[in-house]
Amino acid sequence: ALRWSTLTGVDGEQGLCLTALSSTTIRLHSKPEPKMFTFDHVANVDTNQESVFSSVAKNIVESCMNGYNGTIFAYGQTGSGKTFTMLGPSESDNFTHNLRGVIPRSFEYLFFLINREKEKAGEGKSFLCKCSFIEIYNEQIFDLLDSASAGLFLREHIKKGVFVDVAVEQVVTSAAEAYQVLSMGWRNRRVASTSMNRESSRSHAVFTVPIKSMEKTKPLVNIRSQLNLVDLAGSERQKDTQTEGVRLKEAGSINRSLSCLGQVITALVDVANGRQRHICYRDSKLTFLLRDSLGGNAKTFYIANVLPGSKCFEETLSTLQFAQRAKLIK
Repeated sequence: ALRWSTLTGVDGEQGLCLTALSSTTIRLHSKPEPKMFTFDHVANVDTNQESVFSSVAKNIVESCMNGYNGTIFAYGQTGSGKTFTMLGPSESDNFTHNLRGVIPRSFEYLFFLINREKEKAGEGKSFLCKCSFIEIYNEQIFDLLDSASAGLFLREHIKKGVFVDVAVEQVVTSAAEAYQVLSMGWRNRRVASTSMNRESSRSHAVFTVPIKSMEKTKPLVNIRSQLNLVDLAGSERQKDTQTEGVRLKEAGSINRSLSCLGQVITALVDVANGRQRHICYRDSKLTFLLRDSLGGNAKTFYIANVLPGSKCFEETLSTLQFAQRAKLIK
């Protein structure tokens, strides 16, 4: 899906580089010829948060209830609205207002489905949901639910797949409890961006909800799935000539990490088209962590966030090309 942000900073002289032709097609005002891009959904500045959730996340949450792993990514340059799309207004950690984003709405829908299933099955079925919230910064993993943590490691388990070792997993039994976990992690992320110099736009935030359902009559049959909700670092190309020290290291880590994600997507497209390809999930922490939710029978949705102003043309083109490639994964 494509979403473009508000027209902040767009003046009459600058103009727009995008035009929406329909609910699925946009035109990029490139030269010498305009380029057309088609996506599953196109959300413009008038599209509200509920519509974005319904068109993007509802199906993913339903798939997780049926045993599939699901992932929703927000991709795009800094300031394009990724965090607003995923969480809501950045200055607020109240996740019950109308501007709340995909993540809190996913909680609500998940627990609506769980409660509906439990009502149908009576005492015969139970669910266990946990939440973890981590940040990947400079290829290091930080636990946003434990502000004292630093440099956590990825491990592999025959049943759990790839996971963050010793990351806090909080059991939640309602959307309200999940909000509390999200709020705590989000506050820790804001604090770290100031005190630890971990600027949030320079890191990936991954909120994970493992879901396990159990039936009393079939104690050996447990359905496990995982919902990943990912706010990616800004995708703009870093001008290394103007960057030094910490910011230069950040630039290299982000470019490498997002490049690995792009390469994994390209390889998955090739595999979907019948070509033999080795998929290099281990080349970055992000792709290795999400390995079991990117390939195979997993469901993945990308929300490409763009700024429509002409001065953002190059970054917008890059984001559109990334999203178009991701759309080819079968």
